[in-house]
Parts: sequence; structure tokens; C-alpha cells
Amino acid sequence: GSFLLGEETYLLEAKWHSQPTGVADLHVFHGKLDQKAAWARGLFVSYNGFTTEGLAAFGSGKRLICMDGRDIYDALDRQIPLKAVLERKVRRAAETGRPFIPSRELFDQHGGSR
Repeated sequence: GSFLLGEETYLLEAKWHSQPTGVADLHVFHGKLDQKAAWARGLFVSYNGFTTEGLAAFGSGKRLICMDGRDIYDALDRQIPLKAVLERKVRRAAETGRPFIPSRELFDQHGGSR
């Protein structure tokens, strides 16, 4: 699927597997993204998160951001609009090059503001 966030088009990939997502699935989705328009971005949602090795091997500076089940839970529990979570993830990814920053790191008292 796809959605708009602000003026940006995002392609969406979601995995609800029992294990954290590794580098292979990230590379496959990024390959799909590379076949689309240059201005398209991606959101990869993995309910059980991502392996540390997978994120490290995937690298930085890609056109996608990642979200896990904990991000969704935290947003709902703290009543943070999904749009705000995604906007903050995009900004932090642009600043750091990291595709996955946990939402709790973006919205805690020390790591970000509400």
C-alpha cells in the first residue's frame, strides 16, 4: 500500500512475524522502493522489531524509515498521533541516517519533546 504524509508519498510494507525482521527483508523492500519514483519514500513496519545485525547490515542513508509494534503501542498508549510519530522518525532519520529510532527515544523527557 501507500499513503501521504505531508507532501510525501510513502510505500508501506508490514510484517507480523514471530521473529524480528532481518536485513534480507529490508533489502527486498528497499529494492522495491528503488523501482518506484525517485521521490517515493518507504515505511517498513515489523511487529516484532528488527535485528540489530539486520539494521547494521542494511546501513544508513536509505529512503525509508522503520517502525515496530512497540512504537504503535507507545503511540496509542500515550495518545500520540501516528502522524507526529512518523514526522519525528523522518526528521531523526534525516539527522542521523538511522532508519529505525524507537518512538520512546523520540518522545521521552530527555530524547525529545511532546
